[in-house]
Amino acid sequence: MTVRELREKYLAFFESKGHMRHPSGSLIPFDVTGKLDESLLFNGAGMVQFKPYFRGVATPPNPRLTTAQKCVRTGDIESVGDTSHLTFFEMLGNFSFGNYFRTDAIKYSWEFLTSKEWLGLDPNFLSFTVFNNDDEAYETWSELFRSVGINPDYRVFRLGEETNYWPAGAYSAGPPGPCGPNSEMFYWTANTPPPGEGYTVEDWLRDDDAKNWLEIWNDVFIQYEWQGHLRNPERPSDGYVKDGMPELPFKSIDTGMGLERTAYVLGGFKSVYDTDAFQPILRVIEGISAGSYRYGSDETRDTAARIIADHIRTACFCIADGILPGNNGRGYVLRRLIRRAVLKGQRGLAFEEPFFHRVYEGVVEAMGDHYTDLVEKRELIVTTLINEEELFRKTVRQGTEILRDELSKLAVAGKKILDGASAFKLYDTYGFPLEVTRELCTEAGVDVDEDGYEVALKEAQERSRGSQNLDSVYGGVTGINFVIMIDDEEEPQPPTPTKFVGYDQTQTQTQIAGMLAEGDAQGRATGLVVLALEESPFYAESGGQVGDTGVVAGAGFTGKVVDTIKQQGVWIHAVEVETSPIAIEGYPAEEVTRTLNERLMKKTVEASVDTARRGAITRNHTATHLLHAALRDVLGRHVNQAGSYVGPDRLRFDFSHGKAMSHEEIATVERIVNEQILENTPVQIYSDIPITEAKARGAMALFGEKYGDFVRMVEIGDFSRELCGGIHVRATGGIGPFKILSENSAASGVRRIEAVTGTGTFDWMDDQSRQLREAMAKLKLGPRAPLADLSHQIDRLLEAQRELKAKLDRARSQGGDAEAAVEAVGSVQFAVANLGESDAAEAKLAVDRLVENQPLRVGLAVAIHEGKVIFAGKVGADALAKGAHAGNMLKAAAMAAGGGGGGRPDFATAGGKDPAKVNEAISAAKAALASMVN
Repeated sequence: MTVRELREKYLAFFESKGHMRHPSGSLIPFDVTGKLDESLLFNGAGMVQFKPYFRGVATPPNPRLTTAQKCVRTGDIESVGDTSHLTFFEMLGNFSFGNYFRTDAIKYSWEFLTSKEWLGLDPNFLSFTVFNNDDEAYETWSELFRSVGINPDYRVFRLGEETNYWPAGAYSAGPPGPCGPNSEMFYWTANTPPPGEGYTVEDWLRDDDAKNWLEIWNDVFIQYEWQGHLRNPERPSDGYVKDGMPELPFKSIDTGMGLERTAYVLGGFKSVYDTDAFQPILRVIEGISAGSYRYGSDETRDTAARIIADHIRTACFCIADGILPGNNGRGYVLRRLIRRAVLKGQRGLAFEEPFFHRVYEGVVEAMGDHYTDLVEKRELIVTTLINEEELFRKTVRQGTEILRDELSKLAVAGKKILDGASAFKLYDTYGFPLEVTRELCTEAGVDVDEDGYEVALKEAQERSRGSQNLDSVYGGVTGINFVIMIDDEEEPQPPTPTKFVGYDQTQTQTQIAGMLAEGDAQGRATGLVVLALEESPFYAESGGQVGDTGVVAGAGFTGKVVDTIKQQGVWIHAVEVETSPIAIEGYPAEEVTRTLNERLMKKTVEASVDTARRGAITRNHTATHLLHAALRDVLGRHVNQAGSYVGPDRLRFDFSHGKAMSHEEIATVERIVNEQILENTPVQIYSDIPITEAKARGAMALFGEKYGDFVRMVEIGDFSRELCGGIHVRATGGIGPFKILSENSAASGVRRIEAVTGTGTFDWMDDQSRQLREAMAKLKLGPRAPLADLSHQIDRLLEAQRELKAKLDRARSQGGDAEAAVEAVGSVQFAVANLGESDAAEAKLAVDRLVENQPLRVGLAVAIHEGKVIFAGKVGADALAKGAHAGNMLKAAAMAAGGGGGGRPDFATAGGKDPAKVNEAISAAKAALASMVN
């Protein structure tokens, strides 16, 4: 049975049981309401997107759902390449929200696994584990085994909460939230017959450790709410003291079957890599080897190929879901996987040329029919993989040079261990893998202090975790702590969600819903308050558009709104207080907060948006939509938004594209946008349109975002349709002139355009005109002189510069060693070239000439550049053998001139701060050389 057939058979089975098919969620862990689960990097289970259904805060379209969910888990990355571990896999799931429960779920699993109509697995090869106290699950499985004549005593086993409770360990320690026992299903994969009579749980655990039992499915019975209950330590089997954990309002089922693992079992294969989910990918890898490798010929190389096959799937699906390589979070994990795969190709399969992007074709062959976005985003995926591999290969080259310098220093010092801090710096600063560091050190006869590396890694992780705790809003006032305490209530109360009226109004009368005074380090109020309103015309920062500013006034209170954000449905306005019914600054912030709420809660105020600033923002926001559409027209349909900033001063637009745009492409995009502006096309807003209808009309979604069933669509004629919650002009003519200021790289595979519109364009034109006038004045040209005159003057200056440089080069080359002072120092020759005003490049050339064809010579070139001293030193082969060391010589010279530096024994550069001490520096270099060779 193929993977395609198994996926379809599973979904069809549960459809026959009244389940509705639901699409896979994104690998970015959004739930069905569009909320991002900040506790997860990736979507690793079918239930992630359904958390609001399990909690009862959203209503599912059907109480029974079934899915094939894309998942990424990297916890077992070191095991990838064996028989069953993967970083990307599909999880088949069936879900019940307050509908059927434990007994029915178990019977569905049994029927699908054993019925000849479905998978037809032999029950003798199956075993099941249940939670210790789950008698119902134990008896249900046992009865099913008895019905086919099998003794359940050696097929159904009770285990503890670490394996059979969800989340793992939640029975004792939480975390707070929904939880429940689970039942895991296993298949016997050993070459021996499955065990029989007398088989015990101890035997089962031993075989599980030996990987003879392969887990293929898990049913979770979600029925409790963990709320920090205490266990009875004397009678742990009793569970919880008092009434135990409270049950949820309704009971739910969450299951997950591994698609690839089950296909491996059904096919009787040796591993998941033998299934049709991987075979097309492995064939492409064989093809890249041009006949030098065949899968199955060598286990070490097979493991490398399997790792590449796994990681290319993960990479392709991540990129298709909007995750791009980077240095943080999901992007960092993706970058690590790509680089790990490239290393396996280079060192495991001897792939010398970039190859990883070519493996993409195998992924499309294996999975492109079901996951069509893999095909639709071909250019983005391939370009990203090419760029990332090229970047990594460059990193490896640079890191190799740096590491070899380190190894050279160790050799001079007679040391045989590279300290862990240096190895980690190579990884942390340059992205140089420890695996490569270890290999190059081994070649040089040097060990790596890997314990020290781990210490440095953990210290960096702790620093990173610490920096994450510094994130705050408005100088320390965080929205998550925005709670209102009045009338001496025992518990603080959060403000009610804000009604946003800013699409239609820029000024409104509203009531204060809560206030919070910002405090300094001593807890004293600063004069900044955070304000919640029942209705707000202020746009809260979202989708790249910055928050509105303006004024709030009324009830004896006046303040300037300096920013607006939203958290958990509440619009949070940062307000600089101008007048207040009470004194604020310098008083205890907690007391100020309480008094402000007592005095002003529910009072009416007038909220007014800064309309001039809002107008500039809306012009830039609509322009980003036109820019996005124009980029797709000019560069290709692979272009997707990867980030944006929409402010009053400018717009910044990040987009997926693998290379720099040409001048012609930039000019074409700019022209298209301005043509759309001149057409003055009306901008049509569709509120609460079904997402299916919006997509049918060609609306673009923000890459990687999650949307609900109803969305807001912004349409600009037939040119642009996007899902967007921002504020826009009524017609494109309101944008005014559009000008691209720059186009550059934002990240690997991501380009960035900055542009201005309207008065911003006029300001840019005025600035350009001013700079042009200043340049013409410097060249003695009048303000009305033709631009052709300016061009002619520049050509004359460039020609004069070329002639002067040519004369200088000739003078230097003719001088050669004639400019150098050469004397004997011990058993070597010491040659010095004092170049005067020059630069680092000339110093390096000069010292090369000093030592060229002079193996016993030690050269020193000195140059003065922009008030600083530049030293370059080089040691001939015979002088090197006599103990001369360029790095140590230059260190002495640089210190004499107030600087520092050094380098390898054969070549080094350094710098000094005091040109007046050049002669002292030369003498210091000579003395250092004498101490080495005498």
